[in-house]
Amino acid sequence: FSLPEALACNAREGGHMAAGAAPSAGLEEETGGISLHSLSYEQLMQLKNSIEEELQGLQGAHQQLQVSTKKLQISKAALDELTKTSEGTRMLVPITSSLYVPGETSALQSCLVDVGTGYYIEKSVAEAQAFMDRKIELMANQTVGVRQAAAIKGQHMQQAMQVLNEKRFAAKQG
Repeated sequence: FSLPEALACNAREGGHMAAGAAPSAGLEEETGGISLHSLSYEQLMQLKNSIEEELQGLQGAHQQLQVSTKKLQISKAALDELTKTSEGTRMLVPITSSLYVPGETSALQSCLVDVGTGYYIEKSVAEAQAFMDRKIELMANQTVGVRQAAAIKGQHMQQAMQVLNEKRFAAKQG
C-alpha cells in the first residue's frame, strides 16, 4: 500500500497533514508514493484521524443530500397536487411551521422557485416541475458520488488500521 505523492512529500518533511489535504486517489499503490509500513506509528495515527474526519464529512454530506432530496420531492408532490386542485378549494396556508391561515386556491399560472442562496425566480408550473426534476437528479448523482467516496475512504481506513495493528503487534513482540 502507498500514499499519494502529496502525502508522501508531507511525511518525508515531517509535516502534519491537514484534513482533506490528501488527494482523492487514496492509499492504493501509486508510483511515487511511500509504503504505509514505512510510516511511523504517530504518522499512521495522524493518517487514521484524517481519514476518520473525511469519513465523517462524507457521511454528513450524504445525510444532507438525502434530506434536501426528500424536501424537493415533497415540494414537487405538493405542486403536482396543487395543479390538480380545482379553483376555489378551501385550504390552510402555512405562515410559519406552527401558524396557518385559511385560504382558497386560484388558477395556478406560475410559482416562485427557490434557486438557492435566498433567490427566488418566478417560473411557470411546467418550468418549476422541470427545475425540481433536474435538481432531484443532480442530487441523486451527487449522492452516488459521495457514497463511492465514502466506500473508498472506508477501504483506506481499513488499510491504515491493518498496518497500525501490525505495528502494535510488532511492538509487543519486540
